[in-house]
Amino acid sequence: MKRLLGLFAAMAVALGGCAALKPGDQPVTMRLSPAFAPAAASPSPSFAVAPVQGRGVTGALRYAYVDSAAPGEIHQAATLFWEEPPTAVLARALVAGLRTRYATVTGPDLSLGADRRVVAVLDRFEEVTGVETKAVVAFDVTQVAGGKAIWAGRYCAARPIASAAGTARAAAFDGAIEQAVAAFVQDVAAGSVTAASC
Repeated sequence: MKRLLGLFAAMAVALGGCAALKPGDQPVTMRLSPAFAPAAASPSPSFAVAPVQGRGVTGALRYAYVDSAAPGEIHQAATLFWEEPPTAVLARALVAGLRTRYATVTGPDLSLGADRRVVAVLDRFEEVTGVETKAVVAFDVTQVAGGKAIWAGRYCAARPIASAAGTARAAAFDGAIEQAVAAFVQDVAAGSVTAASC
């Protein structure tokens, strides 16, 4: 009888140990692929997009989120990650967006001379929770020609996040990037700077 009780006790400890070793949430890596509709491309001027700089955690691979009730606190998710840094995604999007209007646009990976240099700083790239959960993207950009800044502007966009799924989150950030970059490209084509909407 003592042997049987000992066996039951050992099984209980083993089962308890299994429960304690239950794996946590699995990491999710999200891919961003902002896309732009092609248009008639002008042969000039030529553009070179510099590597985008990130403010604070905006250049990190971990997913950032902010509660609108405490906007000064930026949190980073334990299991949600970007496939590439948001700064690299924005640089790629700036190149793709400019190519819808201009024939010669190079990115940070190809260091060539150009009529204009585009220098951007990513200021916000975060999920904001509140009445509505949304993806928020904001960046400052300067155009440089002949070694001098010819104009600077701020571009931002917010898109609702439909669900907690990684795919839904990525889609919302894609949409926000596309909206903000499209506004920048429109200003470049118009030769003006529009006041930021958010």
